[in-house]
Formats: sequence, C-alpha cells, structure tokens
Amino acid sequence: MSESGIATAVLGGLGVIFALLGAGLLVNARDFRRRALRAQGNVVGLRRSSSSEGDVFYSIVRFTTAYGQAVEAETRFASNPPPARPGQTVTVMYDPSDPHRMRIDTPLGRGSLLGGIFLGVGLVLLLVGVGVGVATLL
Repeated sequence: MSESGIATAVLGGLGVIFALLGAGLLVNARDFRRRALRAQGNVVGLRRSSSSEGDVFYSIVRFTTAYGQAVEAETRFASNPPPARPGQTVTVMYDPSDPHRMRIDTPLGRGSLLGGIFLGVGLVLLLVGVGVGVATLL
C-alpha cells in the first residue's frame, strides 16, 4: 500500500470513529433531554480534578426534584472555567428515575456541543481522507 493509500485509510478510519462517537453522544444527549425534568438548583461547591493538561472543575449542585426529594449531585462534565460557581442559581436537568444523574442546562451540559464537535471533526477527517484518495487516483 502506498503512503497516500495509508493516509487515506488512516484519515478515513479516524473520521469514521470520530463521527460514530459524535453520533452516539448526540443520541445519548437527546435521550437524556427527552426523559429529564428541570429544576432550579444552587451551586454549593466545586470539585477540582488535576491532570497533565491542567485543572478542571465539577460543580456540585443542590436542588429539589418535582417529587420533593432533596438532592446534592455533581455535574458529569468538567471544565475550566467551571460550568457554574458556588452561590450561583442554575437550571438543572435530571433523570427522574435517578436524580443524581443531572446536568446543568448549558450547551456543554446538554451534551449537544461535545457530540457536535466530535461528529464535525469526524466528517472533516473522512472528507479529507476521501479527497486524498481521489487525488491519488487522478
């Protein structure tokens, strides 16, 4: 296999993997939003997580479900800056069957942004791989 053939296969393969991951994230986020209920919550703290790429923060939110259950839960997605800071009032989306599965109602928290990015990068890589393959054949 020539170098351009390898490049085509690698770019195309990576494109397919990223696109499938993005599509999966988007479907998961859509399913969560469909079953989620919303509530107002208060950010009561932050949890810092350190890695080689720096610190990221998870917001800890206290809210009451539609059924009167008091819940304190941590966001699934971390970021720097944090998705919300202590003392802030936020809208949360939570799974009524497990209220600890909650997300702050922001583009990142909804899951659409991350899924869209993965899907977009995957499609670009796939198109570049196909372009390299076509250019090689010509």
